[in-house]
Amino acid sequence: MSTQRYPSFAGLKAFNAVASTGSVARAGEALGISASSISHQLKAFEKELGVRLFENRQGKLHLTVDGEQYFLSIKGPMAQILEATEDVRSAPGRRRVSLTLTPSFAANWLMPRMRDLNNQHPDLELDLISTTRVVDLFRENIDVAIRRGVVERAGCIAEPLVDETVAPVLSPDLWQTLNGAALADAFQTARALVNTTLLTEWDSWSAARGISPPPMKQRFNLETYELTVKAARDGLGIALGRKPLVDDLIATGELVAPFDASGAENVGYFLVYRDGDLSSDVKRLLAWLRGQRG
Repeated sequence: MSTQRYPSFAGLKAFNAVASTGSVARAGEALGISASSISHQLKAFEKELGVRLFENRQGKLHLTVDGEQYFLSIKGPMAQILEATEDVRSAPGRRRVSLTLTPSFAANWLMPRMRDLNNQHPDLELDLISTTRVVDLFRENIDVAIRRGVVERAGCIAEPLVDETVAPVLSPDLWQTLNGAALADAFQTARALVNTTLLTEWDSWSAARGISPPPMKQRFNLETYELTVKAARDGLGIALGRKPLVDDLIATGELVAPFDASGAENVGYFLVYRDGDLSSDVKRLLAWLRGQRG
């Protein structure tokens, strides 16, 4: 009997997500992992199969002929697997609660606290839906959302969870190179790292503090918040970091925040959930999240 050579499921998921969305960043959001992880999984998957599945044309990914044929063959079965899995997860008697939040908040705030949740509620099964898109809790049957900024949803309750302070961050080596320069002077040589999901953030942040924004020629655009922070850690420039999301990186010395961040209102993250009767499991999750406000 011949050995059954199943493909790597992580690679298969990454391929299916990128082929479906047309973007490594959007695939990462859909699967709740970083864009760099998606890229690594794709490369490993192509090596495993021994064929090129994508090609880069003028900065955009396109399926090769082999990739197109493979996608046509697997997208139906992949959809069936997902549907069957959701059916099992929603079976009566399951203690599952769905929580949606952004990939950056999931990776930098929630995941370091997950051990505590598991210790306090070992029987609580949590479905994490990591995405930046606007989610309809009613239509998509999601229990709880964590969203940044003012939240108004019909039929929903929103309550503050975590305050956020936005501050410029950079690597200690780059800060040493700048030799204590003021922020405006720093941009004469250092680049401003721009998260393109918030393309005008540097302009808004600077305007709120009455200072000049970074010159356009000194801006370096990156696709996601995670890539922006990584570029700052690698010494490629100055990013707008979000506290508490960068608190651990500052505590370990991977990043420093030496510039004055005062001068404007801070933004916050909110708990959003449906108004009405809540299951005991949803109430337990909400109570635990409130306990993390610190």
